Amino acid sequence: MKKVIIILCLFVLGGCSSLKVANVEPKSGYFPSKTKATVVVNKPLDLDQRSSLILVGNSDFQKKQIKNINYFKEVITFEDLEAIIVKNCLGTKVPSIKDQIGINNAAKHYKPFLWFRLVTRSSGNDEYAQLILTDSLTLEDYFVTETHLDRIWDQSNWYPMYNSFIDYIKEHSKTYK
Repeated sequence: MKKVIIILCLFVLGGCSSLKVANVEPKSGYFPSKTKATVVVNKPLDLDQRSSLILVGNSDFQKKQIKNINYFKEVITFEDLEAIIVKNCLGTKVPSIKDQIGINNAAKHYKPFLWFRLVTRSSGNDEYAQLILTDSLTLEDYFVTETHLDRIWDQSNWYPMYNSFIDYIKEHSKTYK
């Protein structure tokens, strides 16, 4: 229940200035941040073969941050994916995308994509925000980064994790500039 409340707060606070969409700084190639996130999982993946489509949560902040990385050809939300499923008459094959089975069915019947999502985890009294990159066909996590959850929801959580993701892209892409 605690995790549901935390994630709900993220979406409610999505309009707050603390979740300000930033541009990648041209000089550094990263979002502005003075801290670093911890990389928990970093598995090899040919990102260039999978850069055509990435699914993010129904958050303008997430969608715009990923777009600002300027690597993926198309960035869609769950709402976008539902519309695509309806438009392509896939509703009987993909009746829901609310769980991992639905995500997997969407990948099988529409086209493979990467799934980038936010989760929280607890360890004792500590809570962490995590960004996870998952292959929609295998449901294998290829990249996980985390920060200690800042109760104020400031950018000390988000920009460092997105910067870690930029590092992951640089490491596993031959075409990212």
